Amino acid sequence: MPLLASLALSYALVLVAPGPNLLIVLRVAVRPSWGRLLSVAAGIATGAAIASYLAVIGAASLNMLDDLDMWSSVVLSSILLYSAVRLARRPLAGTPPQQLGSDSPSLRLYSLGLATALSNPVSVPFFVGLYLTHPDFRSGLGEAATCIIFVMAFSWFTLVGCVFSIPAIQRLDTIWAKAAQTVLSVAMGLYGLILLYEHVL
Repeated sequence: MPLLASLALSYALVLVAPGPNLLIVLRVAVRPSWGRLLSVAAGIATGAAIASYLAVIGAASLNMLDDLDMWSSVVLSSILLYSAVRLARRPLAGTPPQQLGSDSPSLRLYSLGLATALSNPVSVPFFVGLYLTHPDFRSGLGEAATCIIFVMAFSWFTLVGCVFSIPAIQRLDTIWAKAAQTVLSVAMGLYGLILLYEHVL
């Protein structure tokens, strides 16, 4: 039990730190609906759980981390740059304020969240380092750890999406809303370019 509490605390610090998963959730929250929000949150949570499980079963194989880091950075950079361009081109003027609706779940957004979480260069090294420090995770607690990771990620990103989808934020003056959209788009683009520069170029 203390090990699982330690995992939860460590992962909570990773969750609240700004990163690509948060950027993707905020991009979806610009045009909110329950289906869109839950789809991307479930995709991110699934990706985090898979990364956790892969780290549990392969924590001893550290020689693959460098290649994995490079390829995941390329994939994540592509996702962020594509998302930045789409968000920047999205028209804002004349669109009515939105709040969470009841749209059906989206497989495309689930896949986007899954790919973002799996290609996040922080995920696998974080879990590998944690599981190497605590070998008990590899001997029986791995499944429980994976479930905790999924629940925490799903809950956190659903909450973040809900907060940024509340009517008060969606009804911001057009100038402020456009500024926020531009800042988010630029942040995603810069993050993607930095990943390319640090891990590929």
